[in-house]
Amino acid sequence: MWSADWDGEFVVGGDGNLRLTPSFRLKEFRQADGKVRVHRELVSALQLMRDRLGTSLSMKRTAPDGFSAVVSSADPSDRLRAAAVAIRDRGIFTTIDIEADGLGVRIPPPDRLPPLGLDEALETAFSVTAAFETSGDKFQQITGNFDGAGLSFGPAQVNFGSGTLVPLFRKFLAADEPGVRQCFADPDDYDDFLRVLAAPVAQQIQWANSISTGRGGHDVVEPWRSCFQAIGRVPLFREITAESILSDYGAKAARAIRALATLRPDITIDRLRCFCSLYDLVVQQGSLDKAWPAIAQRVTAERPAGQFDLVRIAVEERGRKALAQWQADAVSRRVGILKGVPYTVDDRQRANISFYMLRDVRVVNVDRLLAGTLSQELQRVRVALATGNTLLA
Repeated sequence: MWSADWDGEFVVGGDGNLRLTPSFRLKEFRQADGKVRVHRELVSALQLMRDRLGTSLSMKRTAPDGFSAVVSSADPSDRLRAAAVAIRDRGIFTTIDIEADGLGVRIPPPDRLPPLGLDEALETAFSVTAAFETSGDKFQQITGNFDGAGLSFGPAQVNFGSGTLVPLFRKFLAADEPGVRQCFADPDDYDDFLRVLAAPVAQQIQWANSISTGRGGHDVVEPWRSCFQAIGRVPLFREITAESILSDYGAKAARAIRALATLRPDITIDRLRCFCSLYDLVVQQGSLDKAWPAIAQRVTAERPAGQFDLVRIAVEERGRKALAQWQADAVSRRVGILKGVPYTVDDRQRANISFYMLRDVRVVNVDRLLAGTLSQELQRVRVALATGNTLLA
């Protein structure tokens, strides 16, 4: 279970060693009297500042209202201030003040935070969902046949069973066949793998099962593990992977948004958390189709007041159509994303270190997503995700 205590969107206590973001633990936000009260948007902003700076930040203190903090760095003060100014210029900080022991920064009231661009929203959705699916370098993640889907590879864990792994590797081969070949130390292994790609799905899964190992078949034996990881390190293949995932699942998320609009045309879905929740749903469950009658019935009966209520109905009902052992996980994931904080269902709670990215803001240009005209955004995001140079900071 997530070991932070929440009061709305304020962290107010919990395990001091809990990482709220990749760079900050809960204990760093404790005040002199030992109490904690820090708004999640301030924590997110400080992580963005840390990403921009590129080196560690030391927390000096937070204000009692939870909206401002004083930080310092071993880097020269002008570099620290430049990083803060860059975040301020994005509208995420309202003030920057020189203090005796560091640099003071303050976020605006949460309802006045600036919107995100569609490219930034795509990066956020990709990163939050990938953190559920993988650990470590998400592009090198290779998982054995633990769930009957065969091998699962990369940030979205594309696999043989769903028919998503082979098309991705076809794109790799079309872009740079010698580059793929070089990832296999033994030419015979490469030839074997090409034969697997051309085989029927049942044979692909059978082969995947033969090279799976470890507890429950989660791991993959050598040399195959190293071959896949080598592919995941190639910059071009990382870019292709990111663009392929976002193009595919972005289109499926757009389809889900358009479907919900048929039920409530008066509700616009343009909040980041709503988009990320639907994106996570289509990555894991494909679409709303299996739950559509139940979704439509609830929408008619409950008359949701806004987009959060509408999307919650959709993700809850679709989650309940998962296999029994995964239903609580599915609902916990999606409702947690909607709320921006972990949500428990039947003693199951799914959250990850990227939850700090789930800012409560609007996304601009959602109409481009719905129209499928994403080429500009996809080009920017594929490079950012492949290189680790975030668009958000």
